Amino acid sequence: MRTRPAGGVVLVGVLAWISGILQLFAGVFMLIAGSHPVTGWLHLLVGVVTFPVCLGIFRARGAARVVVTIVFLFEIAAVVFALTDLRFLATPAVTAAVLAVFGLVLLYTPSANASFRQATAQRRGRAAPAR
Repeated sequence: MRTRPAGGVVLVGVLAWISGILQLFAGVFMLIAGSHPVTGWLHLLVGVVTFPVCLGIFRARGAARVVVTIVFLFEIAAVVFALTDLRFLATPAVTAAVLAVFGLVLLYTPSANASFRQATAQRRGRAAPAR
């Protein structure tokens, strides 16, 4: 029987989806209104990568947790470029960064740690050969 991830982990997955959508919007805004197309493409890339990784978060996969952490850190760093390039149009990027910070906090709570540990133990238990 598969256990469900902690509520905080599910919330992180939802926040990551929302953040990914906001990154896509920020990327489009930066490509249309900005003078830094590379930054716009990076926002789009981060937004697209976020979606498949969220599926791993919903399954409490440790690798997805690491990737989402890296994506959230990139989103926070990308806001600096969005603010310099878009100024008042950077609202989606700023919102994504706030969600990323909140998601990072939730991703490493004790209940989230326990959820990831339990899911990993269950997967290893199923993969172990029967004696």
